[in-house]
Amino acid sequence: MARMKRAGAILLANRVPRHRPVTGPFMIYWKFDAQPLFGVAGDRARCTEYLMGNHMIAERMYRHDAGALLYAPLRVTIHESPSGEAVFAIDRPSDTLSALGRPEITEVGRELDRKVGALLAHLGVPVPDELT
Repeated sequence: MARMKRAGAILLANRVPRHRPVTGPFMIYWKFDAQPLFGVAGDRARCTEYLMGNHMIAERMYRHDAGALLYAPLRVTIHESPSGEAVFAIDRPSDTLSALGRPEITEVGRELDRKVGALLAHLGVPVPDELT
């Protein structure tokens, strides 16, 4: 597995198992398959973007600063790298949420880091230290 960092994002290049049921703290609020749109221009890379989260967790941040909704739900892509590998990409929640300067919100961000790590473990993808 290749692990890369780019502009605060955590990118995991690995095969993401297909058709594996996902259980846990996250709901998919929105899904966008980018390939049909960008395929018109001849682009071939596959990319699906998701907004995923949990409104109960989001409320724990919202009560301190409604601006937390800029970062919750979490924005994720699963996309094809130029070499053809599947890549799971996400900005680490604690990094983005800490920008609000509220310790209560940053702590929820750290909890979300661990929950994203648990999701990756459930999918059989190695979990980077930043998400444990």
